[in-house]
Amino acid sequence: MSYSNPTKTVGNVYDSVKRAFGDESGVQLTNADIVRWINEAQVDLSGQNQVLQTTATMTVTAGTPTYSLTSVSPPIDSIASLLLDGRRVGNIAIAQAEESISLADPEGTETGAPQFWYAWGGDITFWPKPNKNYTMLIRYTARPTNVTTTATDILSLPDEFFTDINNFVLMRAYEMDENPQMMAVKQAEYSAS
Repeated sequence: MSYSNPTKTVGNVYDSVKRAFGDESGVQLTNADIVRWINEAQVDLSGQNQVLQTTATMTVTAGTPTYSLTSVSPPIDSIASLLLDGRRVGNIAIAQAEESISLADPEGTETGAPQFWYAWGGDITFWPKPNKNYTMLIRYTARPTNVTTTATDILSLPDEFFTDINNFVLMRAYEMDENPQMMAVKQAEYSAS
């Protein structure tokens, strides 16, 4: 499935949601409420569909096994693959990594071409320690950028998700309005989509 670049704005959501809810003057629904729900919708939809696929590169230095990924922009939601100079390096769970390392390299002195990496607290660690400098390519799904109450802010997700975002926001609006029937309708539309 291909996706287009986003063109829909926060203002488009304001107009659509307020009109559908019947509160075009914004008496019940504040812009701050709508923006909070837009951001929740984008995170949920992005996580379900892994839409925001991108890459980042970093330099890996010989002898340094651990690298922080918190500065990668846009921020990483989940890593699909990691390559060092074009060679894929596998990922294993931290418990498995610690067990393997404690058996194979209890002193932590082993160097060579990294055989695997594991993640913890926003960092990744290679084993064994890199024996030379590498260019690391990270293929990942990004976290959506939060929008603000500025009507011209462009949504992070492609236009294909505009109706889903509106349905999510309307679902939350009907929940706030204590209208369980309309909330259930919008929830069903959101889930089905």
